[in-house]
Amino acid sequence: MYWELLFHQNTIYPCTYAALPYLVEIALKAESPDILLDIFITCGIFEASSENAPHLDVPSEFLRDQTQLEPETLREICLEYRRAILLLTEQTESLLHQVSMGEHEADKRYILAADAAFRGDKDIANMLLTFSEGDEYVTVCPTCEQSIYIWPDEEEDVLYGYEEDPVFHDKGKRLSIIAKRPDMTNDSGLQELYQRALAIGDKKLLAHLPYLAGELNCCSCGTPIQVWKGLFP
Repeated sequence: MYWELLFHQNTIYPCTYAALPYLVEIALKAESPDILLDIFITCGIFEASSENAPHLDVPSEFLRDQTQLEPETLREICLEYRRAILLLTEQTESLLHQVSMGEHEADKRYILAADAAFRGDKDIANMLLTFSEGDEYVTVCPTCEQSIYIWPDEEEDVLYGYEEDPVFHDKGKRLSIIAKRPDMTNDSGLQELYQRALAIGDKKLLAHLPYLAGELNCCSCGTPIQVWKGLFP
């Protein structure tokens, strides 16, 4: 149901908005915390992909699919969707605490992505979902639009930049990144993600964030690049 009817090929649909409140109801009534966690993550993926911008009365998915609904029904679907998102958001702290106790290690980045989506930081949510394994990031030079591939060293938690995608090319010469403390930047989204990663104990992301908050010189034009900003071209 999730991946065929409600979220197919990174796209959500009007029925996704209508179904989500029922999923949240199941999650909140479930005796198993794993069910709540699963639905929290899944609905976070839906919200990250949603075009339900605050300034839109009607999510663009309804306009895209030319959904024929009475205005009152449409308003009710949108209202219940927003209420359900708020109910899930209220579960965030308890879920972060639950996961910090040592279980669900593989789910941590997805939990952080869902949390970011529910807080309205959809760019960060989608960045975490795009680079969900933490084995590669891609930043873009603002001057020449050169893509730089950020990979961790195989033997240590250090990130380096590469001109070519190491998946298809030898890594070749690597570019050093000047790491910075994420909590000392002026980017509130990055600061919040760092605090959440601390709370949940995501060791891999905590090791990467100083480099994602850092700087390197573009391999093509030499321009200093702020890695974090380049993740969101």
